[in-house]
Amino acid sequence: MDKCLETFGVYQLSRSLADYNKFKKVCKDAKRDFFDERIAEITTSCKRLWDLMEWVKQRKLPPCEAIRNGDRPCHDMDDLWDALHSTYNSASGHEYDASVLDELPDELVRKWADFLEHELLSALKGCSNSSAPGPDHVTWVHLKELLKDKHVLALFIVLANACLWVGHWPHIFKELLSVIVPKPNKPSYAVPKAFRPIRCSMAGCSLSTNTYATQPGY
Repeated sequence: MDKCLETFGVYQLSRSLADYNKFKKVCKDAKRDFFDERIAEITTSCKRLWDLMEWVKQRKLPPCEAIRNGDRPCHDMDDLWDALHSTYNSASGHEYDASVLDELPDELVRKWADFLEHELLSALKGCSNSSAPGPDHVTWVHLKELLKDKHVLALFIVLANACLWVGHWPHIFKELLSVIVPKPNKPSYAVPKAFRPIRCSMAGCSLSTNTYATQPGY
């Protein structure tokens, strides 16, 4: 330490590159000597080399607070469900007036155009590899790898077109997971509004709907 301070003082006076490089070398040597001494101490005392690693030490628990439903904290799943359900489904059951749609003119029914390979691959290209998977645990990385095979790609397109031809959406495609995630940079996470729900659907289902969205007249 004394040698580091000494060389740093010399550099402050001279401001030369040579003295600065000498100061860096002295600091590097001092750091190496310190860790060599520390390693030698651990290997001879307790012989636990893993103690040098941060990930084996006790982790600091993050500060946390219970979500509150009004003035009442939610300490069990039933209370938490009631708080989140009332927040995200507050409009459920409200009456609505559909008569405003009567003013819209009737249009001719048009058939869906069949899926094309480039449409599906274009929709697949825009899907993020970091998105959370659905109930089947198939990620976009998996699907992109599978659809590199021309035979698999052709079968997927046949399945997607069959859904259009018969007007049926398979039940398995309707399965999804709802995950509650915190909104970023909130001062407090004690209220349900500091969180938001996201939908994790199956990758194959999402790819089909993403491709549908590119069809004219969707």
